[in-house]
Amino acid sequence: MSSLTELIRDHIRSQGPVTFAWFMEQALYHPEFGYYCSAQKRIGRAGDYYTNVSVGKAYGEILAGQLDEMWEILGRPKPFSIVEQGAEDGQLAADILETLQTRYDKLFQSAVYRIVEPLAQKREEQRARLESLAKVSWFDDLSKLEPTVGAFFSNELLDAFPVHLVEYMEDEWRELLVQNADGGFEFLRSRDLRPELKQALRGVQVPTPYRTEVNLAAREWIQAVAEKLSRGFLLIIDYGYPRAEYYSPERSEGTLTCYSVHRKSYDPLVRPGEIDITAHVDFTAVAETARTAGLRVAGFTDQHHFMVGAAESRLLQLERQMAVLAKFPAQANFLRSYRTLMHPSNLGLTFKFLLLARNVEGRPSGFRYARESAV
Repeated sequence: MSSLTELIRDHIRSQGPVTFAWFMEQALYHPEFGYYCSAQKRIGRAGDYYTNVSVGKAYGEILAGQLDEMWEILGRPKPFSIVEQGAEDGQLAADILETLQTRYDKLFQSAVYRIVEPLAQKREEQRARLESLAKVSWFDDLSKLEPTVGAFFSNELLDAFPVHLVEYMEDEWRELLVQNADGGFEFLRSRDLRPELKQALRGVQVPTPYRTEVNLAAREWIQAVAEKLSRGFLLIIDYGYPRAEYYSPERSEGTLTCYSVHRKSYDPLVRPGEIDITAHVDFTAVAETARTAGLRVAGFTDQHHFMVGAAESRLLQLERQMAVLAKFPAQANFLRSYRTLMHPSNLGLTFKFLLLARNVEGRPSGFRYARESAV
């Protein structure tokens, strides 16, 4: 039995059954034994899963171009704050900053790059990668940032927030709690439903039985970011669905998924601290919270359409070089990565891009093919 399992079991013995959100928080973020606090490699071939960053530098290059367009739309403010939360090992930040320095020097001179990272071990890992880039500063909590003009963005952050598990049965919703079982854990159906979960599920129509997740932490995060964004954009990149798809009848077991050495599993109560636990994002819930917090939904699209719009001008430039492309290995690498990022059967339809804005009109080219009112 692992040390984290023992700690959780001790807590339940003394305090009683816990919400799954609390269990998931310990499994992922316990400062000593949590999955994200361990030294194990999580991303790439030697890790547990792939991300857009795994594909190569093209992803960071494309995002850097979008940040440059946001800066232009805002009227080239100086300083222009770029705030990333969920920076993992800092590779995406490095790719973005290196691209800004070599291709968008005017923005690079005006930009300040801020990383919000509550985990001390991750901050050190990010510093080791980014130490040569003096533009970067760190904050252990979003509340410590001053009101900002610029762009916030997150890449696969909301899917890792702890979620509440709920179940619809016999014409009513109940929360699933976690209690001790022989050597491990099991779910227990609660007697009632807390008010904030009732509010989140209001109007949701599903067949019975039906199990799903409610991400209250994502809504709280949106509100916190909105308080810090005086003028500019918030770009959220993650996998998920609009509400109508999120609660579709065929998703009767929810979206909660575990990953270990590139294998999926669906029992989040086993091996806490050793496996990744993730849930898809209800983008309609995020958009509704954003509107309530005073943000405008400026665009929503899948990665395929985002990449087509964002890289269109770059691709036209590369087409003119195709005859001698073998002499330009960097361009060839970009094209290979770009095809992977946009291909519908790879990553192109998996990830969604939600753009929120405050006190600014217009949007960057990644959303030129976005469907209106999708969320």
